[in-house]
Amino acid sequence: MKKIAQVIVNIPTRNIDKAFSYIIPDHYAYIDIGWRVIVPFGQRTVEGFIINISDISERDETALKPITDILDDFAWFGNHMLKTAEWLAEYYLTSLAESYRMFIPGKAGVKTQELYKIADSVSEVQLAELKEASKDNDNKDNFKIIEHIYKKGPLKLSELRKEFRHTISDSSLEDIIKSLLRQKILCKHSKIYKSGLPRLTTVYSLAVDAATAINTINATSKRKPAQLRLIEELLKYNSLDSSQLRQLSITLDTVKRLVKLGLIHTKQVQIIRDSYADREFSAPKLKPTQDQEQVLGQIIPAILEKKFKSFLLRGVTGSGKTQVYIEAVRTARNLGRQAIVLVPEIALTSQIVSRFKAAFNNDVVVIHSRLSLGERYDAWQRLRCNQAGIVIGARSAIFTPADNLGLIVIDEEHEFTYKQEEAPRYHAKEVALTRAKFSEAVVILGSATPSVETYFQALQGEHSLVCLTRRIDSVPLPPVTVVDMRNELAQGRRGVISPAMQDMLSETFSKGEQAVILLNRRGYSTFIMCRECGHVIKCHHCDIAMVYHAANTSLRCHYCQERQAIPDCCPVCGSRYIRYFGTGTQKVEETLTQLFPQAKIARMDQDTTSGKTSHEKILSDFAKGSYDILLGTQMVAKGHDIKNVTAVGIISADTALNLPDFRAAERTFSLITQAAGRAGRGNRPGKVVLQTYNPEHFGILSASTHDYETFFRSEIKLREQLDYPPFTQLINICVLSKDNTEADSQAKAIVAELKCTLRGLNHTSIIGPFPAPISKKKDVYRINILLKTRQLSEVRNRLSELKLHTRKGIIIDVDPLNVL
Repeated sequence: MKKIAQVIVNIPTRNIDKAFSYIIPDHYAYIDIGWRVIVPFGQRTVEGFIINISDISERDETALKPITDILDDFAWFGNHMLKTAEWLAEYYLTSLAESYRMFIPGKAGVKTQELYKIADSVSEVQLAELKEASKDNDNKDNFKIIEHIYKKGPLKLSELRKEFRHTISDSSLEDIIKSLLRQKILCKHSKIYKSGLPRLTTVYSLAVDAATAINTINATSKRKPAQLRLIEELLKYNSLDSSQLRQLSITLDTVKRLVKLGLIHTKQVQIIRDSYADREFSAPKLKPTQDQEQVLGQIIPAILEKKFKSFLLRGVTGSGKTQVYIEAVRTARNLGRQAIVLVPEIALTSQIVSRFKAAFNNDVVVIHSRLSLGERYDAWQRLRCNQAGIVIGARSAIFTPADNLGLIVIDEEHEFTYKQEEAPRYHAKEVALTRAKFSEAVVILGSATPSVETYFQALQGEHSLVCLTRRIDSVPLPPVTVVDMRNELAQGRRGVISPAMQDMLSETFSKGEQAVILLNRRGYSTFIMCRECGHVIKCHHCDIAMVYHAANTSLRCHYCQERQAIPDCCPVCGSRYIRYFGTGTQKVEETLTQLFPQAKIARMDQDTTSGKTSHEKILSDFAKGSYDILLGTQMVAKGHDIKNVTAVGIISADTALNLPDFRAAERTFSLITQAAGRAGRGNRPGKVVLQTYNPEHFGILSASTHDYETFFRSEIKLREQLDYPPFTQLINICVLSKDNTEADSQAKAIVAELKCTLRGLNHTSIIGPFPAPISKKKDVYRINILLKTRQLSEVRNRLSELKLHTRKGIIIDVDPLNVL
């Protein structure tokens, strides 16, 4: 008896958030919940995910369309993956389709190609009439296109453009096609094909023994030296693929002749695309220290029990948290269970990958956004086929298809990059904890500076707190010299580099040691302002100052990437007194070059790390000693363990303190502490110079003494007074419109709805509406409404009933980390 599949269609449409019913044909009777299928949907053919199966009725059989194809030979979604996707949609108020998409490389298993073909209703007689009509000059081009499509079959628009590029302009071609579509002479045809297909190569091997092969060749007319050489090579290597044949200068013609004689057989073999395949990894085999053993003594029993438990590992910088991760992963793998290790940024993957590859060889796959779709597909396939069991990657790696998950590690758990800023706006930590609950797995949250919320939860017993309070070999944490830049300014010193930092760097270089300089900005100058009228040069499309980039002498918006030429005079008052304000990485690089002309500087920011392996190359070269200074934005402050780095300079560390964000102090404290922790990790003492305009701020003072506990006590007191997380939870509703008045009126209407919907809920308040701190991005105005509540589940339910998340021009962000 046929069955009905409930299918979530994979289309990025907000207002379609339900399953559709399709008949499962007899030849696909074996498919079940979790399979990816191809189904008709309106005029299209799309990918879908089966979430339920039920019996069929007579009415259903006549009314419903059948599934047309399947995408895999197995169920793509395991039970835990399905549950996690459902939770994701419910918690973050997003569609089920958007949630399921997260578990697929590239977010779609198929690609659709739009083609144009002659409509089935067009007869030969009509074509003859159209040909006759084409004798009129006005219709010549029309019939040329019709005739070409008729002869060649369905064609893409790009193929038509190429064919007629010399005779018909692109705009005229598109107008003609639109006209022929309206006349129903042409129709659109969608061709669907799988994305992320495996890359295959042909492998050749002997089909007979060597003597038979040689005798057969000698018996066929003339002696064939090329064929004999191929036999010799196959005897030497057992098998050869196409690329190896080319290297040996053996032609495919030679191979084909031996295949035809039955001496060689061929087979298709998948090539695993892996950016790390040709690299050798080595790392010293380390035994856990006594401190690490004590921590592992609490974590490993939980892994062995195969029950959900979460740990917060608070370990000072350089205390060996990575070794704890390795030993915990080893335990999970010995049980045959899989492990996911998350790092906050691609820049941090290279060092941790090296450590894990050295320990586990090919059992490790790496997943991050810089990999090609094919590389990600192959990595997921290796996990699917149990060819690997350890995943290392940035936040999206939490969605990898690990059906037997035993451990999830989140390194630097405090980092804000674990929060996704586009739909679904998930936090990888929350997804990890939820997925681990469904999988009965252990979670390790590691950080030298845990987020305030996570540490508070640990103190409340939600996570087990384990600590590494000393660096390896009891190496001391580096002393921090705080430079009050207000005093520097009062003494007429306006340079980017203070004398104290300059002296530290001079001493460092004289000893052959290296330094890291952190500036949490990129570009040359932060903004350009007219000194006559105070006008700041802003982006035309965003409410943000343009940033000067010296490399190409242009102004650039870091939100929409618009570029502007540098003005000679003020566009408002005409004054020529245009001045650059602020400091960027390019400007600091220029200053350092002037101060230390012999020093070799590696700049590491978004402008220099656009390539797939750019981060890794810069860090590798720096670790080898090719550079004296590693200068960059916050990516230089995290995770790097380079023994020859003894000096860290932190410029304008308090920039984040001035942002309209209640987490500003936390961000500042973490960044300073992490950056300072790069110094003195080897057998040479480290030192840090911290430049600030707010030396009295508790975040700066605590960071300068590496004192997390003191910082936490001050910060948690403020959070409680202001009723901010962890004492409440937030939901940010952002209303978007190209018309500012419309955005404002819509936001006010939503606030009125919310007041009715949330009436009666205790400890729940509505703040706003108010313009977002960056009130316009890419010509779109942005109005925020902030909800504070201690009843998040109930508030989410009521928002879901309003269907706010399905409305056009509205973004809902649950637990936002950034409302700028």
